[in-house]
Amino acid sequence: MDMEDIHYLLGGTIFARAENYMKNIESFDCETEENGVRHLCAEIEGSGDHLYTTEAWLRQNGSFVSASCTCPYNDNGNGLFCEHIGALLLYDLKEQKAVKVQRRAQTEPAKIPGVVRGVANLPEKPAEEPETPRKDSYVSGLEMLFGKKWRSDEPESDDAARALLRTYQEGALAELEDNTLPQRTGFVELEPELTLLQYGTPWLRLRISGGGRQYVVKSIEHLLEDIEESRVVSYGKSLTFQHRWDAFTPDAQQLLGLIRREVISRKQLETRGYTYSRYAETGPAGGMALTGELFDGLVTLYADRGEVGGYTLKKDVPALTLQVERRRGGVEIAVEPSLGWVSGLDFDYLFSEDTLWRLDRAATTRMAPARILPALQALGGKSLFFTSADATAFCSYVLPELGRHVTIEDPERLLLNQIPLEPVTQFYLDAPQMGAVSAHLEFLYGEDRVAPFTPPPQGLLRDARAENRAAKLLGRYLQPGEPLQYSTYDEEEVYRFLDEGVPTLMNEGEVYLTDAFRNLQAPPPKISVGVSVQGSVLDLEVDTGEFPVGELKALLKSLHQKKRYHRLRDGRLLKLDDDLEGLDELNETLELSGAKLGRNHAELPLYRAPTLDWALSGQNGLRFNRDDAFRRISRSFHAVKDSEYTPPESLHNVLRKYQRDGYRWLRTLDGYGMGGILADDMGLGKTVQVLSYLLAMKESGQTLPSLIVCPASLVLNWQEECKKFTPQLVCVAVDGDAAHRAELAKQWANADLVVTSYDLLRRDEERYAEQAFYACILDEAQAIKNHTTQKYKAVCGVNSKVRFALTGTPVENRLGELWSIFSFLMPGYLPPYKTFCARFEKPIVQEEDKEALRRLNQLTGPFILRRMKSEVLKELPPKTENLHRIELDEQQRKLYLAAVVDAREKLRAAKPEDKMAVFAVLMRLRQICCDPRLVADNWSGGSAKLDACMELVTAAVEGGHRILLFSQFTSMLELLAKRLDEAGVSHFTLQGSTPKPVRAELVRRFNSGEADVFLISLRAGGTGLNLTAADIVIHYDPWWNVAAQNQATDRAYRIGQQNPVQVYKLIAQDTIEEKIVALQQAKQSLAETVTGSADGAILSMKPEELLELLEVPEG
Repeated sequence: MDMEDIHYLLGGTIFARAENYMKNIESFDCETEENGVRHLCAEIEGSGDHLYTTEAWLRQNGSFVSASCTCPYNDNGNGLFCEHIGALLLYDLKEQKAVKVQRRAQTEPAKIPGVVRGVANLPEKPAEEPETPRKDSYVSGLEMLFGKKWRSDEPESDDAARALLRTYQEGALAELEDNTLPQRTGFVELEPELTLLQYGTPWLRLRISGGGRQYVVKSIEHLLEDIEESRVVSYGKSLTFQHRWDAFTPDAQQLLGLIRREVISRKQLETRGYTYSRYAETGPAGGMALTGELFDGLVTLYADRGEVGGYTLKKDVPALTLQVERRRGGVEIAVEPSLGWVSGLDFDYLFSEDTLWRLDRAATTRMAPARILPALQALGGKSLFFTSADATAFCSYVLPELGRHVTIEDPERLLLNQIPLEPVTQFYLDAPQMGAVSAHLEFLYGEDRVAPFTPPPQGLLRDARAENRAAKLLGRYLQPGEPLQYSTYDEEEVYRFLDEGVPTLMNEGEVYLTDAFRNLQAPPPKISVGVSVQGSVLDLEVDTGEFPVGELKALLKSLHQKKRYHRLRDGRLLKLDDDLEGLDELNETLELSGAKLGRNHAELPLYRAPTLDWALSGQNGLRFNRDDAFRRISRSFHAVKDSEYTPPESLHNVLRKYQRDGYRWLRTLDGYGMGGILADDMGLGKTVQVLSYLLAMKESGQTLPSLIVCPASLVLNWQEECKKFTPQLVCVAVDGDAAHRAELAKQWANADLVVTSYDLLRRDEERYAEQAFYACILDEAQAIKNHTTQKYKAVCGVNSKVRFALTGTPVENRLGELWSIFSFLMPGYLPPYKTFCARFEKPIVQEEDKEALRRLNQLTGPFILRRMKSEVLKELPPKTENLHRIELDEQQRKLYLAAVVDAREKLRAAKPEDKMAVFAVLMRLRQICCDPRLVADNWSGGSAKLDACMELVTAAVEGGHRILLFSQFTSMLELLAKRLDEAGVSHFTLQGSTPKPVRAELVRRFNSGEADVFLISLRAGGTGLNLTAADIVIHYDPWWNVAAQNQATDRAYRIGQQNPVQVYKLIAQDTIEEKIVALQQAKQSLAETVTGSADGAILSMKPEELLELLEVPEG
């Protein structure tokens, strides 16, 4: 250390005193320890003839390690370093300089024997010219480059530069010491020393020891810094160690962890300019003020010991003594013992000189201890004078809060005789006119009855607290008016008083009602609903008993508006509670208006039976009478599994249990002429369930053909499945040109099953409308999600007795799609489209209205059968999904960022209705992520994703796996095919343009093992294919609709799969592809709310959402 270092370490005042104490050093000793640290020790005379032992430790390079002194200044922890330590360091510096001078003198060349200074032949310099020190070339070069900063004649580094060098020099030595100073772990103990200052600030100091003598930690913050830097610090002869976390005991580590979080938090706030007012009060040196949170943590840490920082720790409020003495005109009151108060974050604390009581604030908000604090603050340790009148108020307001915690010492009963009796509070309620309420109060003290604000009988002590409380309670609901009266004419206030006020008053005291007040509330109507089945119609009889029929319309309106009360025409109020749920269901769910109910009779289509049963069963305040036919319908829907329908004998061993349940469900709906959606998860065999139903209908005598409408890619698949499972059915697959289709139509009359595509049905719409079909069944029914298209209108024009829909995704984008399917199945079952959107879609999607969702599920639930693989296919092997993020290389990244800038400009300029232009812009970005050659013909760089995909494919093929590789870009499939050819990997390709016979042949050949990889466009291969020979699915690029991806995955993960399936989704990191995945996850709740699945469709995006897709992370 040099003089400047010592001055910096001590500070100006101590440094000046240290220079004077150098002459008081009586003995000085210096030893070098094994680790190279120099140990200085001296006896130094203090100001009072006392000798103090002073020690210091310095590293080999002279840097400071630690120091200690036995003087009171240090032992009391009043500062970091005293003048005696400074004197020792200055004395050592002086000694070191003397040694260096002596060594230099001994080694001067002129004093070495045999060495002669060569001065011959050198020109003599004039005497008047001063000798200029010679500069070497290195120093000259530095001055030329950086200039010169002079102190006298020599340049000097900046203070910050020297500090930077010292930091790393000491760090290098500390690393050396890490290896040269082996030490024990878990041996250093910390003991908190707690001081509760005058104004309630908790102040913490720490004492440190290695199991022996304790030392005061002179700075808690420096202690934490020493630990962070792993410094070797000495506290005295008995404690020197390297400060690491593992050196401390577990209890000490927990304590340090608490303090460290607080110190870091405080520093962060102070950097932002925040200060703590409570820190203005300071305690003993070396300590720190504690926040409420840290104080709670400290007490909790040591709660099991029953002692913390020198205080005995107890719970609850201590026993208190309230002392009463007579004084002129009143009494003097004091509480003993005198207690202080500290507020933590979750607890309050009382403390005496040696005890700390912890009060749980969460519990005490409902009990006396929390409310006792103001009294203890005012009365603790001092006496307060109360006049006789105020002493009475003290007995009413303060004494009840002290309660069981206080013992009263009142020998003259000066206070005890003023404690009032507890009155019985009586509330009298009246309705002076219809639509208004009034109330007044009375208090019963034994046999004495008094009213508020009236003189009491002679000698009666009244409880002001209880009386004021009751008056305030009435004033919370009613307006004070005439003396002793409260009233209101406001309808909302009357509702609130009846709903909340009256029950509150009953908890507070006795409530008496006049007949007029009782008649203010009308009794709930006693509604009875009778239902019977008359052919294909439900006959509904509604009896409202004594309730006026003319009031029903207004009552239903109030129910719809979610009012708490409804005012009848005669002025009475009807509470709209659970007793009217049944009436509300009749109105909301079944759309029975007040006018219809007022006629006491209504007819409903038979398909309303399941909803009516669900809506009215178990409703409060409603009698529901059903005839036997209705009960049979109800049982059929509640216990489909137990129905009498048996699958055809030829399929009995083919169908799985859940498929037999699906068959029974179809037969049950068919039996009542109703339609439904078979919405099983993809791959669960919806086709075979429908075929079993159609075969059963044929075996039962049904002769009309049934019609299957499906995507063009599935027509041949239906024909093959029919041959495989139900060869008894005569199946006609419609395809070819108009003339060929006309010839095929001649075979319909003798067929059991006609299979056509949506497109061909639209072209031959009139022919299908003329033919009578038994069942019309839509496969992949989401194809008619838009009810304004010709495709939708064509299927609705088919002449059939029953209708069903098959889809794994009944809701892809919006609830309107569900409406479209139901309007095909059972026209008129759901309300008109605009009404449906207002009552269901908007509240559910935009407002997350759970009641609207419940009602929609109540309407549609009986007609949707949805099973998931995880529920019914316990034997299906596991499926693992992997999100594989790929970082674009530098060239591809630059191209992408340039395209993002261009896309932002185009999106801002695009019109909101121009969706095609918007998606074309986004499509370009996604193509760049796949392979820049999709947008740039002259691209000479690489494609990070293509390279990563090929690595994955080749490794999988070498491991014996077979792969389905999906992309929505056919041009990308061509690039993949080229790379697979180069790698010698066999593959097939399936696109939308692949002819149907070729498609079927490719599927057969792949399943038989002819190729390792099947390249499939997402749109062409998303539905109807069975490719269980593959056990790896790769999605090369993400699509907006995750349901489409899931459908593609389920080409492999379906019935018949024997191996675990791995699904890889390749995502270009920090690009639009990551945003697509995030949107899929954020928007996946819509379908789940209606069908119980998570199809995760992407809803229409707003302009700001589209721009968010283009955000690129910094760096």
